[in-house]
Amino acid sequence: MEIEELVSLILSTKYIDGVTLSGGDPLYQAEAIHILCKELKQKNINIWCYTGWTYEAIQSSPDLVAAKEALDDIDVLVDGPFVLSLLSKDCIYRGSSNQRLIDLKKSKEKGSVILMDEHSLDYGL
Repeated sequence: MEIEELVSLILSTKYIDGVTLSGGDPLYQAEAIHILCKELKQKNINIWCYTGWTYEAIQSSPDLVAAKEALDDIDVLVDGPFVLSLLSKDCIYRGSSNQRLIDLKKSKEKGSVILMDEHSLDYGL
């Protein structure tokens, strides 16, 4: 599917205000994700992305430049691999306790990882 077609499909859906990018790892298609997210942000769509990479790995790896650029328009990054032995029912919006909910805008402003308080999020739960 072409990115423009996907954007149109998303925007034609009634009552949508957010998109979640998840599994396989969406950042394996970082260039396309970057274009998609840029288009969606122009329409004020909230974007979450789940990745097995850590934020630090994305920021520091010369092989992940496109993934780093894709983060520019993503609001929340859920990073780190799912680890079965760390499975926790106390983890809201993530499966295992090693995964983090990172506020990318605040992290960029601060220059370090800023975690979201998952218990203060109100998404109709």
